[in-house]
Amino acid sequence: MNARNPWLRLWYLWAVPGLLVVAALVWLVGLRAALLGRGPLLSRQTSEAETAVKKLEGQAQQLEKARKSLDDLQGDLGELRGTKLASMHDRLVPFLKDVVQRTQEAGLKVERVGYGAKPDEKSGLVYFAASYSVKGSYEQIRRCVYLLESSPEFVLIEGLSLRGGDSAASLDVGVQLVVGTYFSDLDEELLRQLGVTEVKRGE
Repeated sequence: MNARNPWLRLWYLWAVPGLLVVAALVWLVGLRAALLGRGPLLSRQTSEAETAVKKLEGQAQQLEKARKSLDDLQGDLGELRGTKLASMHDRLVPFLKDVVQRTQEAGLKVERVGYGAKPDEKSGLVYFAASYSVKGSYEQIRRCVYLLESSPEFVLIEGLSLRGGDSAASLDVGVQLVVGTYFSDLDEELLRQLGVTEVKRGE
């Protein structure tokens, strides 16, 4: 009997396990190569995800600031409608008294007064304008404007124009002063008491 190498004589015992080991090594080498190849990709994806998260966090902060600003604006608007732009019944007479008082405080003499009202369909408010013919010096007119702008009432100076026909020898000038304000509603009965017989309707 030939003294053959026992590994060769018993090849059928170790051939299959050996093939399995070789196959496992090949698979591990391939897996390692795949992982090493995906490393930069995973790193880039992680970096992009972190950037996206930071961007979303920044947008969330901006959204929160915008929501807070909107809440503040709605609160201010509610307060404005409740106080500065209250009903015509509650505010009209105090508004007119305040305008006349400040005009007289500036030293101007009120000669003629005219009124007008116009609903604004877009805002739901009513615009009221009072037109005054006054006479005084330039300094008095400037002081009048300052006092009106300092009024706690919601006063809008719509127009200020010189009137013609004044004497050139006089230092006083005639001025047509138009001031306005907004109300939350229209009180036609109160307007009729002031002599306003026609209300211009909004377009």
